[in-house]
Amino acid sequence: MNIRRTLLAAAVLACLLPLAGVALAPGPDSPSPDGARDAQWRPPEVVGEGWRARPAKSPTLGFVRDQGGLWSTAVPRDAGGQLRTVGGQEGAPREAERVATVRVEVEAGLGVDGHEFARQVMATLNDPRGWGHDGSVAFARTDGEADIDITLASPATTDELCAPVDTGGRVSCGRVGFAVLNAERWAEGSPAFLEAGGTVAEYRHYLVNHEVGHVLGNPHVQCPGPGEIAPVMVQQTLGLDGCIPNGWPALPE
Repeated sequence: MNIRRTLLAAAVLACLLPLAGVALAPGPDSPSPDGARDAQWRPPEVVGEGWRARPAKSPTLGFVRDQGGLWSTAVPRDAGGQLRTVGGQEGAPREAERVATVRVEVEAGLGVDGHEFARQVMATLNDPRGWGHDGSVAFARTDGEADIDITLASPATTDELCAPVDTGGRVSCGRVGFAVLNAERWAEGSPAFLEAGGTVAEYRHYLVNHEVGHVLGNPHVQCPGPGEIAPVMVQQTLGLDGCIPNGWPALPE
């Protein structure tokens, strides 16, 4: 009698459990849902709150920052010539005798993070070693009309924007009201600068300060002598003549 009651209770329980949403585990000879025998499902190797953890941050931003805002250092000879203004405004970080406004532009076909490029340009211009080291000038960024336009352009577009100055697709230029930075030089530096012991990062400071130096009215100068620190208006892209590479208007004392 007890055995019959036990079997009856088990049968009733087997009928009620599926209705309650409880699945019965298959027996050793029962096929698993995917048809595999003797296979047991296990949860993913995640315990506790681990499933809530955020994935590691992508290294892309650091990578772009190190390349001066460029997504790739493989710069096309001609990026199409279409320029776009980097949006945003940024006040001068300190008082000065004069505040010069700067509009930053990039050639659309380059593949560049314009805001990162603009950030690096403005950081260089307003660095304590920059043209404002003596309190004569500070720089503010705008996306409207400006005192100085600074443009990152492919070699072919640099040639067009700098004409009649002959840049030969290799160098940059600074003229009244604007500076054009050759993206190939921005990406790679120059062989002469690097061979003299400089780095690409240092060269970018030099490129901004040298070309903006022309906009501010400063001419080229010569290396004062072998072993001396090169003034920023030396044509360090082409050669150092024994001078030490330098990207800053304010020379160390």
